[in-house]
Amino acid sequence: MAQSLRQIKSRIKSVENTRKLTRAMEMISVSKLKRTEKLLAAAAPYSDKLEKLMYDILKTVQDTENTYLIPHKKTGAVALLMVTSDTGLCGMYNHALLRLIDTFVTQRGIQAVHTVAVGKKGFLYCRKRGLTIQHSYLGFNGRFSNDLSLQALTELDRMYCDGIVDEVYIAYSRIETAARSKPVIERFLPIEPRPGKPIEYILETNLESIYQGIIPLYLANKLRSVLLHAFTSEHKARAISMGEATKNAVDLLESLILQRNKMRQASITKEILEIVSSAEALKGS
Repeated sequence: MAQSLRQIKSRIKSVENTRKLTRAMEMISVSKLKRTEKLLAAAAPYSDKLEKLMYDILKTVQDTENTYLIPHKKTGAVALLMVTSDTGLCGMYNHALLRLIDTFVTQRGIQAVHTVAVGKKGFLYCRKRGLTIQHSYLGFNGRFSNDLSLQALTELDRMYCDGIVDEVYIAYSRIETAARSKPVIERFLPIEPRPGKPIEYILETNLESIYQGIIPLYLANKLRSVLLHAFTSEHKARAISMGEATKNAVDLLESLILQRNKMRQASITKEILEIVSSAEALKGS
């Protein structure tokens, strides 16, 4: 029994250490989540208005030679920017996204997909599947950076404009509600006009000049929004996962403490019975 009690005490100490660790990670994730949520909320109004304006112009005038608006049919290859996490312990965040990416790669063909990986999990997936990795951005750990957004945009723009790929897609987790994120794959380039009633604009300069100004702004803000959505989803998933782990550790700890107390009580009761039995035996003699 002494050995079993010693094992219970050892398990209690181990679970207590685990609870402290998961609680600390939960607090860190919540702190990062608040920071990225604030950035996302601040950027959303401008990005939404800019996107609406650009697509309204596309509805009005669609006759253009702009390279970002004309579908390419040269190589049959596509670029895929995948935004995953650098580390684990975030529940189904990476698994759900990589499963969607795996379906996309299967449909397109491994040789036709050229990848740009943001995050170590996506990078390792590409190496395992034998995909062509054009560029990778590792070690950001869910920290948004304007430099990261600019570098990734420059790489995607180079691949598209140089004719390496015909299309560019982005795979990331998008915030749907306050408690839910959804893995999605969206086409980034070429930009496809959306259906809807045209809006008549009076253009004070030629259309190509307007496109040269608004399209780079749209692409930059779109990619910035994608990264913020992805990083916010990551921190939210990790905060929830670590919160559940902390709760499970607390439940297990309570169970172990109860088991320890029962074993102590049983040991004390046994000792008392032995003392009483010895005293009765001495009286009888």
